Amino acid sequence: MRRANRDRSSRAIRVPTVGAGPGKLRCVEIVAARPADGEGLHDLHVATWAVTYRGRVPDAWYCKQLAIHRVRDWADVVRRQRALGGGVLAARCDGRIVGLCQYGPTEDDDDDPRRVGHIHRLYVDPARQRTGIGRALLMTSTDRLRQMGVSAATLWVLETDDRARAFYESLGWEADGERKPHPVADLRYRLPLV
Repeated sequence: MRRANRDRSSRAIRVPTVGAGPGKLRCVEIVAARPADGEGLHDLHVATWAVTYRGRVPDAWYCKQLAIHRVRDWADVVRRQRALGGGVLAARCDGRIVGLCQYGPTEDDDDDPRRVGHIHRLYVDPARQRTGIGRALLMTSTDRLRQMGVSAATLWVLETDDRARAFYESLGWEADGERKPHPVADLRYRLPLV
C-alpha cells in the first residue's frame, strides 16, 4: 500500500521506448535527478549540446559556449533548480542517463514566474532520439509544472532547428512571437497548461 503523502516527484516513471532494433521495445525510467547524478547529467549535456549546435552557430560562439558547458556543475544545477521550485528529470536506461529535462519557473522578464513555467533544457542522447524519451521527459516536466499551479509553459528553441520545432509543434507547442537574436535566433514556444 502506498503512503498517501509520498512525494510524487521522487517516483520513477517507466516508459516503453523504441529500442535500437526495428520493433524492439526498451524500458526507460524517468526519475527526479539528484545531485549525485551530476556527472551523468554533465556528460550527457556536453555531448548532446555539442552535436546539436555544431554547424548551426558561429564557431567562436560555439567554442565559448561549449567551454562553459564543460565546467558546469550539474549537481549544483539540480540543487538550485529544486530551490527555485522546479527540478531536473533524468531518463535512465540500463543504469545510464540518456536524457534530461530541466524545468521550473520562467526567467523571462515579460512573464510572471507565478503563472508561467519554463523548460530550461531538454536533451536526449543522439543515439536515443526518436524513441519517445524526449516526449516522455517533456510531458512529465509539463505535468510537474501544472502541479506547481502555472497556467502555461514556455521554452526557447533555435529558429534554424526545424526538427526540434516540429517535435514541439507535434505536442501542441506554438511559437508565441518572441524572438531572441544572438549568434543565431531563438524562438519562444508556449503551451497552455489549463
